[in-house]
Amino acid sequence: MKQRSLLLSLLLAGAAAAAQQPVNPKLDSTEVKTLFFAGLREKLNENYSKAGESFQKILTLDPNNAAVYYEIASLNYRQNKLQEAEAAIKKSVALDANNLWYWKMMAELYKRKGDMGGLINVFNELIRLSPDNDAFYYDKGNAYLLLGKTTEAFRTYDELEKKFGVSKALIQARQRIDLGNKKTATKAEMENMLSAGADDVPGMLDLSQTMVEKGQMENAVLLLKKAKSISPENYEIDLALADYYQNTKNSNEAGLALRTAFANPEMPTQRKGKIILMIAGTAKNNAHLEEAITLTKLALESSANDPNMMALYGDLLYQKGDLSDALQQYQEVLKVSDQLYPVWERVLTIQNNLGKYKDAAKSGEEALGIFPNQGILYYYLAFALHRDQQNVEAMTNIKAALQMDGDNPALQALIFALQGEIFLDEQKFSEANTAFDKAVKLAPKNYLLLNNYAFYLALSNQDLAKAEDLVAKAAAAMPGNTSVADTYALVLLKRGKYEAAKPWAEIAIQHDGAGNGLYLEHYGDILFLTGEREAALVQWQKAKAAGNDSPNLNRKINEKKYIK
Repeated sequence: MKQRSLLLSLLLAGAAAAAQQPVNPKLDSTEVKTLFFAGLREKLNENYSKAGESFQKILTLDPNNAAVYYEIASLNYRQNKLQEAEAAIKKSVALDANNLWYWKMMAELYKRKGDMGGLINVFNELIRLSPDNDAFYYDKGNAYLLLGKTTEAFRTYDELEKKFGVSKALIQARQRIDLGNKKTATKAEMENMLSAGADDVPGMLDLSQTMVEKGQMENAVLLLKKAKSISPENYEIDLALADYYQNTKNSNEAGLALRTAFANPEMPTQRKGKIILMIAGTAKNNAHLEEAITLTKLALESSANDPNMMALYGDLLYQKGDLSDALQQYQEVLKVSDQLYPVWERVLTIQNNLGKYKDAAKSGEEALGIFPNQGILYYYLAFALHRDQQNVEAMTNIKAALQMDGDNPALQALIFALQGEIFLDEQKFSEANTAFDKAVKLAPKNYLLLNNYAFYLALSNQDLAKAEDLVAKAAAAMPGNTSVADTYALVLLKRGKYEAAKPWAEIAIQHDGAGNGLYLEHYGDILFLTGEREAALVQWQKAKAAGNDSPNLNRKINEKKYIK
């Protein structure tokens, strides 16, 4: 809050920078000119990936083009890639240190990163280039204040006074420092502040935050209510009120103020997104998640076709566990913009999880048409094709995936494991074992992978000692996982360790495994082999009722005996 209000003029400067372009690039050739304006067109349409491709092509022709680095910095900034944005804008100012817009972009970047030290240096450059703009002096002083350097802030205000003379704004700036430095502000001092600066809303916001930090809640809310009466449509005041009410444990008023801010179309969508993510957290608190969803709906009312906000809504639905609704939302996002790569990943993940393998295969092909260099997309496509019994096509995509992401061991492990599954389907056990061994070597702590390998070894009655070793590691790391428990029970059953298998089978049918027909069948098998034949029949019947309609299970029920 404090940083937000202190740098209000910087935000306005940033908005102006977005509305104007720096100097045109060196149009050394028709090709460069064509590429540059193609990049600008794609940027305007928010096709950032394609815009970046155009600008990068220019750099191969003209590696010292400062304006192109500026555009690349702008693209990365919009995508929250702050490190890449900083590297690009540093190139711009190194190549052209006298371009005001480049320094403004760097100021906006450092402001967003909270790098006040770097920001002060940038303001020095802005003052050098535009010495008659008093806003840069104020912002420099405010940056010093955020660093806690009040002496330097006062010195900056002294410089401002020498150049521009005494003004009401300068008096108020010094007054805010004085009041902020005091442990307690008196009622008379607060009244003097309010009467002297009746139109200084940014100053009131800053000082109210200082009062909150000092525990002077009455003074803080007095300032905020005065600011609200002056500027009722200012969403910054509503955000400050939300912070105040949160600090005073008044969650109802905090929520109301926050929702008022979100309903304001002037509040930047990106700002809304950050707050939503902060509230949503890790979904451990359902009330927080529901509040985040409510705020996202409000944000979408004023930004209905903003693909990033739409995607965030999908993320929250996914986080909540509403996979079908999340999938529908993500598909709506892709209708607006197909350039959001993470959305494609989520679509493929959900479609595969829901068993919509034909849809996933189609989505995978579409995604690869836009992002052909993303190895994980080949994996998702291969997974869907394999589950859809298209193993030849799946293996083709597995080979492509292995070539694309050789430096990603976690992904490589998943690809080899999928390859192993396909080899098992084809009864190529030696090749399957080789693929699974590679996967385990690459990701020895991927315990679900170890579990799957052990399961397939047990089903094919191969190397059961190895299967037991693998699943034992998985069970030690994930003792409550029902899938791992079932695999452990199955492996021990196959090894003839029936009594040892029984407790693991009982764990498997607890909680989410209680309705799993396969787990129930395995439990029945173990009960039969430990002499509990009537109890075994009960579990087999439960397995059938749960949807397990395998011929082998039907024989067990009809013949009332275990059948391998």
